[in-house]
Amino acid sequence: MAKKDNLVALAKGTGRKSAAAAKKPVAKTVEKPKTAEEERDLKAKAKVEELLQNVELTPQKEELLELDETPKEGQEWLEEQVSALTEANDAMKAELTLAKEDYRKIFEENQKLKSGAGIQDEGVVKTNVTKLFIELQDAFVAMGKNPNTGAPNLIIYPVAFLNKLLVFFPFLKEHKKI
Repeated sequence: MAKKDNLVALAKGTGRKSAAAAKKPVAKTVEKPKTAEEERDLKAKAKVEELLQNVELTPQKEELLELDETPKEGQEWLEEQVSALTEANDAMKAELTLAKEDYRKIFEENQKLKSGAGIQDEGVVKTNVTKLFIELQDAFVAMGKNPNTGAPNLIIYPVAFLNKLLVFFPFLKEHKKI
């Protein structure tokens, strides 16, 4: 049974809530549009989570480095540090000297190859290159010129090729005819 206060309030109409009053309008939250930076950040976070889902990020005990935090002061410690740095410096100087010597050898070898000194020996290479040069030069001289146009009968000009051979193989200058 209803209580007396409730009945009086019901009779007056104050105890009863109207349907409109009972249902308050719920304010809809409107999401503001995200900027390109925010969308990129969200995509990046999602990708990172996806990539790291099977990765354990807590370091293992054996992976941790323990630092010796005891203060090392005094003349002995300083002398040890200076001697260790001196040894490392001497090792680096030795490496530098070795590297300079290697560079000098490579540079000299390169200069020899550029000047053609590396091929000056009488060998198979020299004789074969000489044969090739003479054959090309003879073929060029034998072709002559087209009587109608006055241009050489060759589509390509081997003069440039012969000159290039002379640059690479200076010993061919004694065989040059043109």
